[in-house]
Formats: sequence, C-alpha cells, structure tokens
Amino acid sequence: MSVGVIDIRTNPGQLNAVEFLWDPAKRTSVFIQVPCVSTEFTPRKHGGEKGVPFRVQVDTFKQNENGNYTDHLHSASCKIKVFKPKGADRKQKTDREKMEKRTAHEKEKYQPSYDTTILSECSPWPVTSALHQFLMCRFIKIDKRGPHTNLWPS
Repeated sequence: MSVGVIDIRTNPGQLNAVEFLWDPAKRTSVFIQVPCVSTEFTPRKHGGEKGVPFRVQVDTFKQNENGNYTDHLHSASCKIKVFKPKGADRKQKTDREKMEKRTAHEKEKYQPSYDTTILSECSPWPVTSALHQFLMCRFIKIDKRGPHTNLWPS
C-alpha cells in the first residue's frame, strides 16, 4: 500500500528500522504495520487499555559525491499508540465522544484530526558510523520508549 518508494531494504542488526529510496518530486506515502499487542491498562475503576506508545521517525538523507546516503537533510517524527484491534475502535469512539463534549475554547488546546499522519520536525536519530553505509534517503525508526521519557512536544 506504500506509494513512491523503491529499493526497500532492512538490516538484520536494526529490527526497528527500514530504509528506502524515494523521489521528493513525486507523491510518496508509507504505510507502517506495528506487530505488537498492548498489555498496558489504565488504573481507574473501569480500566481500559492505555495502548503502547511508539515513536515513528523519518530521517532524510541525500547522496554524497561517493554515492553514499550520509548527508542529513531533515528529520521528523510523531507518536503513535498501538491497541488491540477492538480496543483501538473503542478508544477512538470514546475519544471522539469526549472531544464533542468540550467547549470550543477547550478544543483549541488540541491539534485537529487529520486523514494522514503529520510529522513534526525533530533532531536526527543518532547513527553509528558502521550504519552509515546502509542509510538510504529515508530511514524510519519505530522505537518504544519508557513511560518516563518525554519525547513528544506538547
């Protein structure tokens, strides 16, 4: 279902990353599947799934004079939460209902909903020199972070 990506590669040493070439002059869409199950639950009386938070990061590199993709151009990321299929539907429904009950002034504090995921600019992912030879134009990392790490700008 991805569009506009070619030469998709994975590195066995980087299970949470994929790299590929893309043409910035053409429309490009990337679909990501996260194979994990949420096991975190809220501590409230009625409970419910919290979802497992992940960070999706895209680092863009251009080809240098030696033919390697090591010249960093841009980095962007977003937070995703993974739920069991029925849990995700239920979560979307309850979140939508909660938002509908809020006043217009309260709704301004939240970012609007989009049909596609909007990434926010961020610092590049640290790359070891041994990995440089494997980098292509885009490098997507899905990285699970602990609950005490604040990765997401408010």
